[in-house]
Amino acid sequence: MRSLMLKLLTIIIALSSFSLFAADVNAELDQKVTTFLQKAIAPNESYTFDKVVILKKEEMKDLAGWMVYFVRIDLMLTKQEGKKLSVNDIVFTNGKILSKDFADINSGRSLKGRYSLDMDVRAYNKEHLLAGNFNAPHKIVVFSDPLCPFCMDFIPEVIADVQKNPETFALFYYHFPLNIHPAAPTLVKAMILAEEKGDKEIVAKVYKEFFDIKESDEKVVLDIFNKALNKNFTVEQINQAHILKQLNDDQDLATNLMVNGTPTIYFDGKKDDSKRSYRNFIKETK
Repeated sequence: MRSLMLKLLTIIIALSSFSLFAADVNAELDQKVTTFLQKAIAPNESYTFDKVVILKKEEMKDLAGWMVYFVRIDLMLTKQEGKKLSVNDIVFTNGKILSKDFADINSGRSLKGRYSLDMDVRAYNKEHLLAGNFNAPHKIVVFSDPLCPFCMDFIPEVIADVQKNPETFALFYYHFPLNIHPAAPTLVKAMILAEEKGDKEIVAKVYKEFFDIKESDEKVVLDIFNKALNKNFTVEQINQAHILKQLNDDQDLATNLMVNGTPTIYFDGKKDDSKRSYRNFIKETK
């Protein structure tokens, strides 16, 4: 019995030593990454370097021995005292080499898209609840652009699924107008105003319209919106400070999560590239 106890004690000590060694190695690699990024940023008359924050790290799925780091780089703006600019990025390293990206040799696609940050639980708020029960066990978060063709198909579909299963899902909607759709910000601001005025179905109504607007003039775009949805909003109304703030807040969340396309879907805190994972739980409820 004493011999067995000694063997167990030896194993425990060995495992503890390994854990401490691994922690030291990880800490050393973290320091290498942050130091490299700090040196890579050349201060200029507009900003100075503040710090690098590691938001998350994990082993790469595609390359053994490589790690993916999610980082936030904080810069202090020199011309605006006390103001800070934060930039999120993903980098890859094996401890000897740091790479900004890799490409799949067959598809040519960036590997960055295969990695994502987890959803911030603060995104689950009643102001952004689009359908379902706020306290439902499964959370769906969608970032969408009303002029995105894929969104036009997906958003009505997911709304319908959640409305049929309100005790299973809570669907949260965030505006993310893309630069390739110059009319989208105007539509989004009009949607925010409509909801503020009590039209809780405005998101569903807009996606059912299948807008195809090539115009960039805000008044022209707003006139199209007003005519289609029986509104009489003015350009001044949709550009009120609190409406612009809500749009900016939505975009800030997307930026912090490194969202770069639409529709982007998170299911129970994890980015869902299939956009259909939630449907597995519809089957379970029947």
